[in-house]
Amino acid sequence: MRPVDLRSDFLARPTDAMLAAAEAARDSRHFGLREDPWQRRLEARVAELTGHEDALVFPTCTMANTAALLLHAPPGSRVITQADAHVFLSEAGAGAAFGGLTLRPLAAAGAMPPLDNWQRALAEAGDAQRPAVRLCVLENTHNRTGGTPLPVDYVNGVVALAKSAGVKTHLDGARLFDAAHALGTTTVELASAFDSVSVSLNKGFGAPIAAALAASTATIAAALPLRQRLGGGLRPTGPSAAATFTGLADLTHFATVHALAARLAEGLRDNPKLRVEDMRVRTSMVIAHVAAPLDATSACALFAEQGLLALPFDASRIRFVVYRGIVADDIERAILAARVALR
Repeated sequence: MRPVDLRSDFLARPTDAMLAAAEAARDSRHFGLREDPWQRRLEARVAELTGHEDALVFPTCTMANTAALLLHAPPGSRVITQADAHVFLSEAGAGAAFGGLTLRPLAAAGAMPPLDNWQRALAEAGDAQRPAVRLCVLENTHNRTGGTPLPVDYVNGVVALAKSAGVKTHLDGARLFDAAHALGTTTVELASAFDSVSVSLNKGFGAPIAAALAASTATIAAALPLRQRLGGGLRPTGPSAAATFTGLADLTHFATVHALAARLAEGLRDNPKLRVEDMRVRTSMVIAHVAAPLDATSACALFAEQGLLALPFDASRIRFVVYRGIVADDIERAILAARVALR
């Protein structure tokens, strides 16, 4: 029996409709960087879903975020973001390496630092010794706090503070669709106020084109040569763009995914060796702390022996992610595997 793999929503499976679309577009092979009609349809759809003028596909959301940092913040400037944000922890220091940028996470823990914290950071003027703030980055949902969705009023509050300070804004919307569903709002409401937004298209959708960056027409025109400079000029894109475009036509699976994540959290909470983090609004993730003296890596090794794959998040925390393709029986098997592994 195959293991229940809950390490990441990168593992989401494409639908039959997506595979059929890729097959139907197999002869759509174009040389130009934005020549393929399926790619242009996909980019237009991402722009529509985020409330922006244009969009550009990228091989990864990390590269899309890197491009946004380089587009909005000149070398030697400062970028502020949430504590434990993906752009700070998980992108190999791309902003510093490629753009000479200083990334500063706000001191407040959690996905939503108080607006006063943002205001104070934005008020710190640059001088001969300290770099000026030129960009604010928000991550929605916030991965390291278990997929916390940031509501519209908070997002708009941060954007308003940045705009009043003359600072650009970027949304790392890798799991933006999860946030919109969980909050009962739209991706446009959560994304349109930013100067740019990145979205992951493989997370949750299982799409072969992993990401896109949406922004104004002028910003995307500037992003095209930058993407090429970073090595992200995808060609040919026809079959993969057709499959990805088709995947974006159906957003109904997020309800099922979030319900299954809630059931997983409930089942793991009954395990005396685990402490499940409570979430005000549950999305696709469950974070559990393992009881000492066991550590997260050792616990995941024990899980794997029982057919459950999960991700050690740090010394004591384990992340489980539900995605399209995971079914109710998988969740029950995961709960049982964790119980057997740690009994």
